[in-house]
Amino acid sequence: MIKYAKIVDENTGLCEVGIGTNVDFYRSIGMTEMDVEQGWDNNWYLAGFMPVPPAPTIDEQKAKRAAAYLVEVDPITAHIQRLRDDEEPDEQRIAELIEERNQNVQKIKELYPYPEVEGGE
Repeated sequence: MIKYAKIVDENTGLCEVGIGTNVDFYRSIGMTEMDVEQGWDNNWYLAGFMPVPPAPTIDEQKAKRAAAYLVEVDPITAHIQRLRDDEEPDEQRIAELIEERNQNVQKIKELYPYPEVEGGE
């Protein structure tokens, strides 16, 4: 996106960016219109210089998985349990819910994979 900016670090493309509309002020402090993008770290960079975010840690992925399980898996498990508590459980419906739950678990694992650990463990 085009904004008034001034390069702070030529090597990394880090910039100071004028966020408002005071064009005269931005020009007075040496800013010019440049193509910039805001990085994952909330800093501004010349377009094409934005750094890649670090890979999530195992603990971060565990927390994301846990939150997703609470929303996507646990309610289905509770529903299955309620059906099993019936005097005559609907086994067909229970099987369908188990399959749905398994699919949700697989999607969560794909969405929040654990980082590769050296040594294969």
